Amino acid sequence: MCLYEIFSDLKDYTAEKQGTDYGKQFSDMLISALMENRRGIKKIKTGFLGMGSGKEGKTLQDGTFTNVFEVLERNQLMNIIEEKKLSASGMVADDQMIELGGMLGVQALVIGNVNYSYKDTDYKEKRSKKKNGKKVSYNVNCKKRKININIRARIINAETGQIIGSTKASRSLDKNHCDGDWGTLPSVDELVDQGLKELLPNIADYFAPHYELRSLELEKIGAKKYKKKAEKAAKLAEDLKINEAYFIYDAIYQDDPYNPKVLYNLGIMHEIVGNFDEALQYYEMALQLKDEGRYKKAVKRMEKSQAFKNALAKMGIEIRKHEFILSEEKKLQSIAKRVEVKGERDKRYPIFQQPDSNSEVIAKVPGGVTFPIIKKMKDWYLIQLLGNKQGYIHKSKINLKD
Repeated sequence: MCLYEIFSDLKDYTAEKQGTDYGKQFSDMLISALMENRRGIKKIKTGFLGMGSGKEGKTLQDGTFTNVFEVLERNQLMNIIEEKKLSASGMVADDQMIELGGMLGVQALVIGNVNYSYKDTDYKEKRSKKKNGKKVSYNVNCKKRKININIRARIINAETGQIIGSTKASRSLDKNHCDGDWGTLPSVDELVDQGLKELLPNIADYFAPHYELRSLELEKIGAKKYKKKAEKAAKLAEDLKINEAYFIYDAIYQDDPYNPKVLYNLGIMHEIVGNFDEALQYYEMALQLKDEGRYKKAVKRMEKSQAFKNALAKMGIEIRKHEFILSEEKKLQSIAKRVEVKGERDKRYPIFQQPDSNSEVIAKVPGGVTFPIIKKMKDWYLIQLLGNKQGYIHKSKINLKD
């Protein structure tokens, strides 16, 4: 869809401006926001009160983007308005909107305005200081500057003149400054600029899709048989190693298909990658097995997500189905990180240089000792030995350990 966007009063477009044209300023800000390919993915602060070092946001839904519009230059509209003298009053009628859309070759126009007001209030503030060992009170002159900003916007079908949607946002900011304080009172321009930046996401999010941070809590699986595997899967999911986490949960599901917690977690795995149909199926199965509040919410959330996915498709955004694919080596690392050598502790068993019992023996290890797995090659496991050595052991000689 092509879009034209303007927030200045049309009646003023030829006038000599005194001061800042906040409508044009906001127009430029909005265009930049709408043209961002990953709007909403930003540096997310972590830790207590968000004071950590932070990390970049990431989407796991393939095929998504946010710049769904092609935006035409502002001057094109201004030149046509001046040439055709469409409006002397500053307002463009519906039939003129259609005419504008036809001449510009756009499907929609975004029209709106920015209004602001400000008020300065003088007041005195009581303070104290020590003088000659005594506490002395005194007054200082202060000023409070308050800004009120209102933005209204609507999107219009340029072919029919019909209003597709409208939105508004407002913000109040106030700053104080007293004689003797550090710095100065922010100017009106500075406060309006701050307010416009704070209101920008509200308007941009109305007109175009955006990314937002979602937090989904996995169920804790307390059954002793699966506890360690489930804890490992949860840690992998936290590190966004979704394929590995999914494989572990799926392995538990194959062994215990009527566990609602496992079903719910598999639903989360599908949801975060955009497989909403599959996620809904798992959530519904979990709900059938246990009437849980969070399961009900998950089902409703997926029903909305399916509708949202269909709406995105109309904008040209196709969320691609994610296939949970994992190599045999990764699967092995997911379900078993270590091997335990079979046999007695006081005996030694050979470790080979190659996955072949006729190759050189590089070490002999006692039975009952565990070693980290590096990779699997058919019936052989490459394991990490002491002293930074590596060697192969046949699968018949080991037990897999979590």
